[in-house]
Amino acid sequence: MAGGGAEKPLMRIHGIGGRISVYQDRVVLQRRGIFFTLVNLAFHLEREMESEIVLRHLTAVHFVRSLLFVQFLRFSYAGCPEPSGHYLRDAFAENAFMLSLFDNRRLVKVLHCVSEAALRSGAQLAVRP
Repeated sequence: MAGGGAEKPLMRIHGIGGRISVYQDRVVLQRRGIFFTLVNLAFHLEREMESEIVLRHLTAVHFVRSLLFVQFLRFSYAGCPEPSGHYLRDAFAENAFMLSLFDNRRLVKVLHCVSEAALRSGAQLAVRP
């Protein structure tokens, strides 16, 4: 689950939620850093430190917005955690990734990169009009 050894990712970015790497067949979410550790300790979220999501299993990629809190991506696939309604638990779920408190333009680029790679790998993504 180390995220591809010598394989070069299509896209990789670092943020307050850790690092996200998009490969041709998967997305690897690595949660590390002081922000993640502090929130995890303060709220006892006890989340996975690393998640690997196979792109062909994706059914949707959601950009979750909030007026008061940081925005994040949530990946949907069979067996993924359902949204709990608790913002921090959802933002730190094994199928979610946060980037920044303010500027999330790079997160939107990741959303598009993941969606395109998932469609190329045969995923049946839900499309909203």
